[in-house]
Amino acid sequence: KQGGLRFALGLHLVGLQDKGTWRANQASENVLDMFFKDNSAMFSLILEDDAIVIDRFGRPSLAYVLQESLVLHSVLDEINTLAFEGDIEDENRLLRLEEPGDGIEKARDTLPARKA
Repeated sequence: KQGGLRFALGLHLVGLQDKGTWRANQASENVLDMFFKDNSAMFSLILEDDAIVIDRFGRPSLAYVLQESLVLHSVLDEINTLAFEGDIEDENRLLRLEEPGDGIEKARDTLPARKA
């Protein structure tokens, strides 16, 4: 269900563009890029068969690092929604977390504090 997941996360990232801080781009079938307005850095969200990987490129400014954290927390919120919320049978979800199902929280713990 990688195509559906890419579409859902792509829509989420496109929705973050309206603030003028980020520009989303689908780089390939499994890669979504986000470019920061000051062009100091960008990150790629890579959808693998058994993982979602974030790679950062460039020399990030302080503004980039702070904004990136907010965007990545937002992406984790969206992943949580796709994995757990709503009346959808587990086998029909766009993604399922491996047991013990704490991958989102582990990823969140690696990020700076989120917006209150």
